Amino acid sequence: MRKPDGKFVLALFAAGALSFLAGYALTELLALIPCRGEGLACNIHQAIGGYAVVIWAILDPLIFGLTLAIARNRIVLAGACAVLLVPPVAFFLITQIEDALYVGLEPQLQFRTFLLTFAPPALTVLVQYLILRLVVPKTQEPRP
Repeated sequence: MRKPDGKFVLALFAAGALSFLAGYALTELLALIPCRGEGLACNIHQAIGGYAVVIWAILDPLIFGLTLAIARNRIVLAGACAVLLVPPVAFFLITQIEDALYVGLEPQLQFRTFLLTFAPPALTVLVQYLILRLVVPKTQEPRP
């Protein structure tokens, strides 16, 4: 396990804070999209996206930090990013299957749901990945 240096720890905190701000701003921006149907259902999707941003903004730096403490290279960073994107994708797919079975297909509502529940947490993960990519060195190519 590698000893964390000050630059790396500062990057983790900055990644968490900036990704929270980006995810929150996107959630507020997407909330301006008009919603057809019940207002409560529209507000629930916005709340789910907002809570997911808070959870991922706190949880992701911990996971990235632990992963990069073991092996600090960009391949490991990309792998951790891919793993962190799986729960939002799975949550969105499960909710869409449930909606399609019980409510029916409503493309505009489902697109709004996609934007509010998946895009902000995914943006949170990607912002953290891009910030940490600046700190993590490129992998050393083996010399012949």
